Amino acid sequence: MRTPTVCSEYLVDLLQYIENHGIDAKSLISAVGFTPEQHLTVQGRFPLRLFEVILDVASVMLDDTFLGAHAGADSSPTAWGMVSYIGMSAPNSRAAFDAVANFSRLLIDHGDVMYSETEDEWTCLTWVVPERKPVSRQLTEFFFTSWYRANKVILDRWCNQREVYFSHSGPTEKGEIERILEAPVKYNSDSNVVKFDRHFLERPTRFPHTGIYNSLVQTARSELAKLQMEDRIVKDVIACVVRQLPSGVPKLEEVAAELGMAPRTLQRRLNNTDTNFKSLVDDARKQRSKQLVNEGELALLEISAELGFSDQSSFQKAFKRWFGLAPGRYRMNQQLSNNSIS
Repeated sequence: MRTPTVCSEYLVDLLQYIENHGIDAKSLISAVGFTPEQHLTVQGRFPLRLFEVILDVASVMLDDTFLGAHAGADSSPTAWGMVSYIGMSAPNSRAAFDAVANFSRLLIDHGDVMYSETEDEWTCLTWVVPERKPVSRQLTEFFFTSWYRANKVILDRWCNQREVYFSHSGPTEKGEIERILEAPVKYNSDSNVVKFDRHFLERPTRFPHTGIYNSLVQTARSELAKLQMEDRIVKDVIACVVRQLPSGVPKLEEVAAELGMAPRTLQRRLNNTDTNFKSLVDDARKQRSKQLVNEGELALLEISAELGFSDQSSFQKAFKRWFGLAPGRYRMNQQLSNNSIS
């Protein structure tokens, strides 16, 4: 899986905000333990977890419990550039909201923004993040306030009612963040969601233009596809390793050659994920070994050779590390289980 990231514009805006409030780059680097610019990917993205670290550390350094909300509200609308332009050129606000839901990953490549309408006259934009990879309060409030400020003109023009809900806990005194969002805020909710008056959806956008809208949507889809390529490269590498295993454990150069790219290009692509080539080789062997043992057609010695192990003993040790059982015992258990079901 790829490493969740944020757009470089968010990083630039956050660092500028911190510097404007009295923390120079040297002090920040000393506090967080890394130089932010050195962690930008070749696509100009920045790891989300490091972004969270900067937010949390700066919050302490500036003694600002609402640092995320303040920095998000102060961020430039350019981060939302393409998504905002899609919204402005959309035929109506409903299509503009669809753009936020469909392309929010261009800003923060983690979780999904879900668009929905309720029976009680509300429209909801909900940021759904994986339960096993939650995000910090500072990041959530940064994301929400940056979106609000980028769309403030159209919201102020057409939307009279709005409410904001956060799943995280927050300060008892909510006056500051309610001032920033210009809406009631509730903490400890079931989800992170912005609610709007549903009648707002049929309102025209600022500059509706079908041609521009369609062109921008295609461009946004292309940019989104580039982010998703890193998921595909992991799958492609694993499949390639499986094909080459019968001839021995492949090297990165051999896999790169089969995939039609330079070794440095493959390494750079893998650097944008949360794994590495050695781990993918292990994953490929693990997946293939389970398949072959379950099929029951090959002897363990033959499976060992199929997976590129030098001897059966090495295969058995690896299999037990992966699944907690020796392959013979694992196969027997699977056969007993299948017989009981039938």
